[in-house]
Amino acid sequence: MDRKGRIIQGVLTFVAALLISTTANALGAGATPLSMGPAERPGHWATAPEMSEPEVAASLGQAQPNPPEASRLAGVPNSPLAGADPAAADPAESNTTEATVPTGVAPRVLEPRKAPSSPYKPVFYDNDFRYLEDPRNTECYFGDLWKRLPVGQMVLDLGGEYRLRQHNEHILLRDNDFLLQRTRLYANLEARPWLRLYGEAIDATSSYEDLPPRAIEENRFDALNLFGDVRLWDGERAKIWLRGGRQELLYGSQRLISPLDWANTRRTFDGVKLFARGERWNIDAFWVRPVPFSQHLGNDHNWDHPDTSQEFLGVYLTRKGLENQTIDLYYLRLAEYDGRPDFDYHTLGARWEGKYCDWLAEAEAGYQLGEFGTQDHSAGFFTIGGGRKLVRLPWNLVFWAYYDWASGNDPTARTHGTFNQLFPFGHRYLGFMDLVGRQNIEDLNFQLTAAPWKPIEFLIWWHIFHLDQAQDALYDPGGAVVRHDPTGTAGTDVGQELDLLLRWTISPRAEVQFGYSHLFPGDFLLNTPGGAPGRDFYYTQFTARF
Repeated sequence: MDRKGRIIQGVLTFVAALLISTTANALGAGATPLSMGPAERPGHWATAPEMSEPEVAASLGQAQPNPPEASRLAGVPNSPLAGADPAAADPAESNTTEATVPTGVAPRVLEPRKAPSSPYKPVFYDNDFRYLEDPRNTECYFGDLWKRLPVGQMVLDLGGEYRLRQHNEHILLRDNDFLLQRTRLYANLEARPWLRLYGEAIDATSSYEDLPPRAIEENRFDALNLFGDVRLWDGERAKIWLRGGRQELLYGSQRLISPLDWANTRRTFDGVKLFARGERWNIDAFWVRPVPFSQHLGNDHNWDHPDTSQEFLGVYLTRKGLENQTIDLYYLRLAEYDGRPDFDYHTLGARWEGKYCDWLAEAEAGYQLGEFGTQDHSAGFFTIGGGRKLVRLPWNLVFWAYYDWASGNDPTARTHGTFNQLFPFGHRYLGFMDLVGRQNIEDLNFQLTAAPWKPIEFLIWWHIFHLDQAQDALYDPGGAVVRHDPTGTAGTDVGQELDLLLRWTISPRAEVQFGYSHLFPGDFLLNTPGGAPGRDFYYTQFTARF
């Protein structure tokens, strides 16, 4: 992109941000900027904050149930399973009731209620705008007039998102400067208390690039979600739903299953899911086929199709009701029947995160077995981290230290040992330059977040990367080989990465991010073909939801 193009782009981004901010504040009398609060985990920066079940209940004037374990962790998003229940949006369950006032007693004046911090969730089919039905709600933002629309006995929500990102990367041998735009539009129809229909479209474009767009950067006018939910069981202690059609998947920390929001396109699947929401457990069982990014190349305008040579299935459990703790258990299977070579992987894993006073902790681990071509497959990964809120210092500082490990392959061993990261959100954890995936890697990293002013947050993140096995490759977050030295003489020192991020929350529906990353290459990158001439990445991103 030439200098004139950059200037025009910057002006348009700033004007759009001011227009959205002005419109939102004009429509929302008494509206205040989104208070993010201190970040307590890496994922805090990837998505807008979620609204917990107690917040939903409070916004409706309902009695508050025991909050889910993750919602008690300030700044830590709830498990997506807690918000995935379509019954939570059941119009029959969302009506507020008036209190009966005894004769001779002056009625109590109800105080106006504020909107939740964000009704938008990492997957839009979990969005919850029931607070708009509360007559005490005094806030209104751009797009709220299209929510909770009565259609006979049905309720309709319409909305979406627009995202604009100026993307400038000089990473290894890739030198590119371009503009990404993404528009998402969705419709959610609560047809009956037991039936729900949801559709979401996406249009993602790339402009002014010096290199051909990648598969994760363009997807013209396609279906991101298109499914129906049917309630099979409505018991006092549990509800069971069946979902069929195209659907995004998001579970736990998103280390293994994520819609990959950083990509200009998003990851989705075709298949079915059976899920139960109980008092103590949320349980999901799914069978799907991935919809590959590769079909987006060449400015493709055709309907995306699933990869019929692959199947992905699993069972994911989340324990609820444990104070200051989250526990996830899962079994996942990914099989390729027409690959080079074929593979069949089974992953057993668990995740825990918790809080004690100002101390924070998280751990996740998984063992993977199966077959890789003619070889047996045996691999694994783990993550362990600890943090602390520095409450005695200004700016709401939070510090984290993490160690991430994923196994690599030893060519002298009888079994194949490279861990398969499945469908991850690698950008969220392993460096914003997207050089490193959760395969054959060790990453010791340190993170510091600060919120010196309510709408402003900073993040500083330092990564120290090493290969697990010198004779295996360095893989990117998509599983592609970045560099490989079969001899192992280049060593295991990949290098170090510094990530800086500033987030400005203009309004509860709009934000701007400024990011910069620098690579300090190690011997492995310097001594493999190509070297490391490019070492910088920076971007500006504007997002508005409606």
